[in-house]
Parts: sequence; structure tokens; C-alpha cells
Amino acid sequence: MARESRAKLRSVPAAPLRAVLYLRQSAHREESISLEIQESAGREHCARHGYDVVAVEADPGITGRTWKRPAVQRTMAWIEEGRADVIVLWKWSRLSRQRRDWAIAVDLVDVAGGRIESATEPIDVATAAGRFSRGVMAEMAAFESERIGETWQEVHARRVASGRPANGKPRWGYTYDTSRKIHLPDPETGPVLAELYRRYVAGESVYLLVRWLNANGHHTLDGYGVSGNGNRWSDRTLRRVLDSGFAAGLITHRGERLTGAHDALIDADLWEAYQAARVGRRVTRSSERSQYLLSGLVRCICGASMTAGQFGHARTPKYRCKGHETGLHSGYVTATLVEGAVKDWLHEIAHDVDSAASLASRAHARRERTTASTVSKQIATAREQLVHATRSHVTGVIPEAAYLVVRDELEQQIAALEERQRQSAVASRRDTAPKVAASLLADWDILPVEHRRGALRDLISNVQVAPGRPRSVVRVVPLWSGPDPQ
Repeated sequence: MARESRAKLRSVPAAPLRAVLYLRQSAHREESISLEIQESAGREHCARHGYDVVAVEADPGITGRTWKRPAVQRTMAWIEEGRADVIVLWKWSRLSRQRRDWAIAVDLVDVAGGRIESATEPIDVATAAGRFSRGVMAEMAAFESERIGETWQEVHARRVASGRPANGKPRWGYTYDTSRKIHLPDPETGPVLAELYRRYVAGESVYLLVRWLNANGHHTLDGYGVSGNGNRWSDRTLRRVLDSGFAAGLITHRGERLTGAHDALIDADLWEAYQAARVGRRVTRSSERSQYLLSGLVRCICGASMTAGQFGHARTPKYRCKGHETGLHSGYVTATLVEGAVKDWLHEIAHDVDSAASLASRAHARRERTTASTVSKQIATAREQLVHATRSHVTGVIPEAAYLVVRDELEQQIAALEERQRQSAVASRRDTAPKVAASLLADWDILPVEHRRGALRDLISNVQVAPGRPRSVVRVVPLWSGPDPQ
């Protein structure tokens, strides 16, 4: 293979060698030499050796640890395609700081009949000693890269251990104190961020919050959103900010949330309520993947649920009673009729802030707070029972088979109680029904079906239908009306 590579080397032409200058400005400040200085040194080197500079390729502010650099790829193409004879670097480390990339680059250039030279670290690579020296320089570049990386890891570890994020990146809702190296609540955007959490938990959608932020001149920080959109908020950007938990006094390190040294903008209860609301609005159930607005919410007056689909000879979207499977009932109702009735119900609630619905939903929130407190005690009791069972097993009082049964039952019970606790926490903080309905209607035309359905679940227990002709009867059963009728 070595002989074949040597055979492909081109003879040195009588004309001056064609040189391409490759410049890379380091991502690390302490070794960030300007591209102008590198180019000047490269041109002086070419002038001394009688080279013609045919191109200058530059990768500004890019680490040498990656080979995925546009300019270095173009530089290699100049040699491989025979359009240049020599690559001139400022220093050997400019080409790469990775051993593997260095080896590949040298091999490609050798096979193409070209060569690589450094303007400030002259080495005659035509000799064995020169090639050895170049290898040493490449090894030194890799060593320096690894040393810098280890230093930064130590710096990041110290920051995380002290409750600070790994870097001083700007955080929306905070300013950065460079002297103390800590984020401080911003007097202007901090209260706005806290308000966003409260409004989301109260029932407002991300889409409505984004529209409110943009309409009121609240811009994102550089690097947060989509470039070129004038620092306007998007639903993805807002979710990322809220999900980070930084406003709750938390930092994230390697996927784990840790207590931060900065002041929180929201308390732990609001953060937990936000997380529960976020989980509750995610698309998890099969009915929520449906294209039909009320999937999982419509029930026939006979007590059976109604499934959505395109039924009948006209394939019209309808909700059909599942009783047809047993032959007990086979009622239908058009999707247009039942969904229109639900929207009319929303308008009635939204435009009557002093309605019974407002009072009833407040009472429902109070009941949920009581439920959350009761469930919390039940969780504590179940955990005590689990600890007691574990101790009894360890001391030999309970055999392993019996212990495993008890343990699994208690763990399932605790998981169910914790889910109920989260649901109650969200429900207890939700706005009154008129406000939730008004928010949903304001966003109705821009919300995806699954998000509208999720918002309706915050208001509706189920929609009862009495199929009939010429018109079915539809009744909306709100959450605050008591247990679901069966």
C-alpha cells in the first residue's frame, strides 16, 4: 500500500507550487489568534518559498476537535482534485487536534501527491526525522486539546458543585452578575416569567402565552429562538424555558436537576403543579391521538361510551354508541352536532363571569385542595407500611414470597396516589371555568385538536348524548358536577 501511495505522487512541476492557506480561529479564548495574523504569516511563508496562493479557506471560532468544518473540507478538496499542491497552516494544530483526523488528513494529502506545511513551525516532512517531528507536533496538539477539555470539565464541575450552571449563559427572567458569577432575578422579566407559570397552571395554553408575550414586546434572548425572527417567542422556545426549572431555583447537569445557588422566582408547589399540568396535557392516551375533538369524552345515555369514526353510507364523521357491539343499542350522533353543542356551552360559560359555573368551579378547586391533602396523608401511610414490611422481611418475620406481593401492591398503590395528588394539585390551581373557557375560545382556531381536547378535559367530565331523530339531545357534564354518571 505504501508503494502504491508513493507511485501516485506527482513530480514537482517547473511552475511555482500552488498553495491554499487554511486558517482556523480557535474556540478557546487563550489561544484564539486572529485570522488576519494567520493569513499574513501564511502569505509570508509562501513568498519565501515561491508559492502561488490560489485560495484562502477559514473556519472562524471552530474547535479543532471536530473534522466537520466547512473550510477544512474545502481545503482537502483543493489537494485531492489537483487544484493545489500544498496546504499552508499557521501552526500544525490549526488543521486538527484529533489524532485520528490528523492521520486521515496526512494520508489523503500524501496519496494525492501534495504536502502540508506550517508557516511558523518549519519541518521538512520529506525526511523520516521530519515526519517524526510532525507526528510529535500533532500529538502535542491532541494533548493540549485534552488538557483544555479536562480543565473546562473541572471548572464546570466546580460550578455545578456550588449550585451554579455549567456556564454563565443568559437566562430569561434573570441577569448575570459577572463579579459574583451568579444569575440574579431581573426586575422586569422575572415577574413575567413567574406569571407565565401561574397562567399555564391556571389553564392557559402555551400558544396563548406566546401570543401574549410577543404582543406585549417581551423578546427572547439571543440564541433562544429561531434566528432571523426578531427574537420573537415560539411555543417550542417557551416550553424549553419553562421546562428547564431554572425559575424554580434548579439547575440541570447531565439530565439531573439539582438545587441551584440562584434565587427562585416560583415556589416548589407551583413548580410541581406546572410539571403535573405539563404531563397532563401531553398526548398519552390512544383517544388523544384521534383526529376527533371529543374522543374519549362522549357517552350515550344508555351508559356506554361512544366512539368516533366515519359511519354510514355518506362516511360522515359521527360518534357511535359502543352498545352496538352487544346488540343493546346502536345510536349515532353527527360530530358537527355534538362538537357544536360543546362550543356553545363554552361560550355560555365564558361570557358569564358571575355564573353558577364560576362558583361551582371554585368549590371544585377547594375540594381538590382537600383531596390533595388527604391523598398526601395516604401516601405517607403507604410508605410507612412499605418500610415496615421491608424491615419485617429483613429480620425474617415475613418470607420473601409474601414480602414481594406486599411490596408490589404498596408500590402500585403509592404510584396511583401520587398521580391523583398531581391531578388534584393542578385542579386546585386552575382558573375559574369562565376564564379557562375564554382562554380556550380565544385560541380555538390555532390550537391542534389534541390540545383543544386536553383543555376541554380541564372543564368537562363527559358529554352525554341521547341519540334520536330528528335531532339528538346533547348535555355537557362539567367536572364540578360531581362523580361521573355511569
